[in-house]
Amino acid sequence: MGSHAGNGYFGFGPYRLNPAARVLRRGDDLLAIGSRAFDILAALVQNHGRVLSHGELMAFAWPGLHVETSNIRVQMTHLRREIGCGENGNRYIVSVAGRGYSFVAPVIWEEASEPEDRYASLSCHQACCNGSDGATTTSFPPRLSHPIGRDESISKLSQMVAERRFVTVVGAGGVGKTTLAILVAHALHMFDHACFVDLGMIDDQTAVLGAVASALEIPFSASDAIGDIIGQLSPRSTLVILDNCEHVIDAVAEIVGPLLRRTASAHILATSREAFRLPGEAVYLLRPLGVPAHPGRLTAAQALLWPAIQLFVERAVDSGYLESLGDEEAATIAAICRRLDGNPLAIELVASRMGPYGLDRVAELLDNQLSLRWRGSRYANPRHQTAEAMMDWSYALLSDMDQRVFRQLSVFPGEFSVDAALAVMEDDDFEQADIIKSIGNLIDKSLLSLHPGMGPGHLKLSGIAKTYAAFKLLASRKRALIEQRQSLYHDQVPQECSASMVGSWDTGQAIQLQAS
Repeated sequence: MGSHAGNGYFGFGPYRLNPAARVLRRGDDLLAIGSRAFDILAALVQNHGRVLSHGELMAFAWPGLHVETSNIRVQMTHLRREIGCGENGNRYIVSVAGRGYSFVAPVIWEEASEPEDRYASLSCHQACCNGSDGATTTSFPPRLSHPIGRDESISKLSQMVAERRFVTVVGAGGVGKTTLAILVAHALHMFDHACFVDLGMIDDQTAVLGAVASALEIPFSASDAIGDIIGQLSPRSTLVILDNCEHVIDAVAEIVGPLLRRTASAHILATSREAFRLPGEAVYLLRPLGVPAHPGRLTAAQALLWPAIQLFVERAVDSGYLESLGDEEAATIAAICRRLDGNPLAIELVASRMGPYGLDRVAELLDNQLSLRWRGSRYANPRHQTAEAMMDWSYALLSDMDQRVFRQLSVFPGEFSVDAALAVMEDDDFEQADIIKSIGNLIDKSLLSLHPGMGPGHLKLSGIAKTYAAFKLLASRKRALIEQRQSLYHDQVPQECSASMVGSWDTGQAIQLQAS
């Protein structure tokens, strides 16, 4: 391997690779290609002209672990696509039959004058909207530490924001939508200005225009506020981030339309627990962190390959937990992360109690109301300081009907069919169409997941949502009745036959029709 180290980078084609800072740039643009792909690229570039075997590449990207050779092929396909290998005659990485891969493009090493900051491409004056020429504000959130397991999300969302004028990041509460939006704003270099509008504290639809005007530092005019905002944005290449839109989504939708129609270079990046469903909107679904499907079969080394477990362990150590991580402990942590459905905020809140409580007690208390009230960072937004506050925010946005359906779905221990959901509510004077509509609403609002694929449409409440809904059901004093119905349905339909699977799939299609 080459001996270059320290403050510098390898250059090839339009790219600059800094292995020490773990930064890859194309021109001035930061590329997030994923940690495994980055390790493979760094190994190839630093050994340019040499053939590296599959085993050598696996040692770089998965040190100390044995993984299938197919992992190398998957990462190589992704890596070649991201750096444009084969496009316009550019050849960077070639496959040598029976031997491995080699980096064949010319490579130069250059010393850098200053340390590389992986999210420094948006400078201070770019990160804030100017109220007047030469004047800057400091309202835009600062660069954040790099989140675990989000390299690909940063890369894909950056590309979407660059290519589309209206992008909405949609996901459950606590999944990291705001963090991702801020990182993307700092990573992109194409905008002259960026403006951040936090709508989380706005509790009145009519106050949204004023919040946008305030963030842009323009006087608010009740007579033509939207015109003033458009006039401010028209001459500029501006990225406007509208954060936490779900509770004022109708008011925000009335602003987004005119902004897109009457400006040429303003881009809007919104975060919300549901999509706007407006013309021209591109939705980026932010999924939870990856969790293992079978936590009991993992070794400690294998478990730490999963980003949800990496985050849990890091926060556990921060909380004062210093016990060694053996295979048994790793399996327990993996099971906890799976029960939390990989939600980053939920994982951080639970892992923060590892020091004082210990692993066994944390696992034992997951379904206890105490876990919903464990507090996180004292500087977090109020809705993110506890899991209960996070869920209160979403629950308050539901109609009475949707709240009732949400509560009653908590009786299912895992996945369930739409037919099963209908069965537990059949005696509540609910119309079947209304129940299906509510299920569709819960899916749209990121509280309920509909698993894709062939066969019946199976649904699932996430771990935190299920725990919260169960306590709401208990408070409604209907838990025993709903559990009795669920048990009766389970006894009558021990396993769904082919005919009932078709029926469930038809009902699942009805959800889509009701929601459309």
